[in-house]
Amino acid sequence: MGPVASAHWLLRIACAWCFVGHGAWGLYQKPGWLPFYQVFGIPEWIAWPTMPVVGAVDIALGVIVLFHPNRALLLWMGFWCVFTALLRPMADMGWWEFFERGGNYAPPLALLALSLAHPGIGWWGAVRPVAGEMTDRILSSARWILRIGIAALLIGHGAFGAFEVRPMLVDHWASIGLAIDPAMLRVVGWAEILAGVAVLAVESTPLLIAVAVWKTLTELLYPLAGSAMDVFEWVERGGDYFAPLALISLAAVYAQPRSRATALHV
Repeated sequence: MGPVASAHWLLRIACAWCFVGHGAWGLYQKPGWLPFYQVFGIPEWIAWPTMPVVGAVDIALGVIVLFHPNRALLLWMGFWCVFTALLRPMADMGWWEFFERGGNYAPPLALLALSLAHPGIGWWGAVRPVAGEMTDRILSSARWILRIGIAALLIGHGAFGAFEVRPMLVDHWASIGLAIDPAMLRVVGWAEILAGVAVLAVESTPLLIAVAVWKTLTELLYPLAGSAMDVFEWVERGGDYFAPLALISLAAVYAQPRSRATALHV
């Protein structure tokens, strides 16, 4: 499997995890969703029964993207992820919440960009996990979407500690026996922010691997600090783990210029 095909599959998995994880919260009727309904003045008696409907649709789309990714689906996924991320500042939760969801909206948008290598498939044809008529412009677009999304999620999450010193993060570290005081939480937050800036500045495989490992482990603190249901917080953030790996795969297309044509079409 060539690097473009590897990136394709990693992004499909990221999209699937995000929508299945988010959809599970709808089926669970998460109380934390109520402020998002209130943004539009929707009363609770309508919100509660519609949450499972939204959740079921999300899960269905997460399954479909694994078997039949297409441009219409990816466009909707990208829109839905941006929209739901924007609901957080609209509900007075702050803009850092929007940026922290960069791992949600970057994968479908990057995969949509890669689909441009298949001009004849239309909106509903399956986007194939091969390079097709890949160009430098298409590759560059997908790579920058991922870099911006990864940087956003790191900077957004880092701001939770560096600027807001969220008690939730203290509880997360306490779940594994680490007593993190506000000063240390700020240090960790600033480290994440600097990592986000570094991702924008340079494509570094060791850095991206470190980001993928760091996010995989730290997001696991959700279920460790909460309940078993909180494992879906970890699942929903699948883009945080798979997007850096997809970016590594796309960067590998340029790592061996002499075999670039082979790398594109394998």
